[in-house]
Amino acid sequence: MTNVLAQGRHIAAGINHSLYLDPDGNVWTWGNTNLSSNPDERVPYLSMQEGRSVFASPEEHISYVIKQDGSLWGWGATGYGQLGIIREIDSKTGRFFPEPRKIMDQVSDVSGRGTIFALKPDGTLWTWGNSGIQRGDTIDGDWTTPRKVMDGVEQVSSTFAHTVVRKKDGSLWAWGDNQCGALGTGDTNDSVKPVRVDVKPLGNHKVVQIATRWGETYLLADDGSVWYSGEYNIRQEGCLDPLHLVPTKLDTIDNVKAIALGQFHELYLKKDGSVWASGYGVAARAPLETVPTGLGKVMDDVVEIAGGQSHSIALKKDGTVWTWGENDLGQLGNGTNIGSATPVQVHFPKR
Repeated sequence: MTNVLAQGRHIAAGINHSLYLDPDGNVWTWGNTNLSSNPDERVPYLSMQEGRSVFASPEEHISYVIKQDGSLWGWGATGYGQLGIIREIDSKTGRFFPEPRKIMDQVSDVSGRGTIFALKPDGTLWTWGNSGIQRGDTIDGDWTTPRKVMDGVEQVSSTFAHTVVRKKDGSLWAWGDNQCGALGTGDTNDSVKPVRVDVKPLGNHKVVQIATRWGETYLLADDGSVWYSGEYNIRQEGCLDPLHLVPTKLDTIDNVKAIALGQFHELYLKKDGSVWASGYGVAARAPLETVPTGLGKVMDDVVEIAGGQSHSIALKKDGTVWTWGENDLGQLGNGTNIGSATPVQVHFPKR
């Protein structure tokens, strides 16, 4: 078959499930996928075809697939209209939609949790789902109909609390909860409307990737340096000193090509193909502790990474997929429910 993959995500990790988009456009899922048709959640299952990119949230039970024709499809949680429909509580499915559902056309990227953002090829950014400060408004109206947010956007990353975009002119804009300085504006003032991120600490370096999670924003610069603002403070009350109100350089890692944030851990893909992890739990290759683990090397020859709530995924240069972390619901895809701090290869059924 013809290789149809263009720019996009080929692996994604959710709270306790995983997605892989193979070179032929087939979307494989495993773990707690919330698909009613999945016969055995511990092994990969062919859930869709003609895919171009996949996305899953490490903070919510939801999955998205952008198909080759640019249409956006999704399944899972939709209590706030995340799938373009509000699902009332059902005795069998709860607030989940158990089959892929088309949401909109002409989408190039998607991000978000209870509030969803879609980026179109023309650079326009659209949003729907739960209203609130992270959506850029506080209007409690129609949650299911996408509305336009802004023009000229190149990348978006959003959490339950805040949203950050990188525009085509290189500027960064953020809005939402600014607890501990997550917006990177130099203060802790929340903002419903977009405010400019202070990137002066980066000097002449350009931001090539943004990554967010609750209370924190990570920036990857074109020289491979990693910067962050805010504080991941789920495990403690208040903010720690010193505050990171503007992007602050991480001195522990360099030559980075891509960042992937799990809910409790961080993954870094270096330019030499090596993957490094830090944070909490077995997804960071260490027992769950009250303090985060230090940075450690995981594996080599990797081209893409993804972080879930408590597991990690890597796509290697040879096309193989590897997982590690917790596996209570089969999210490692190795046919068991046994977790592993060492990467294990995922094997896919032949078609």
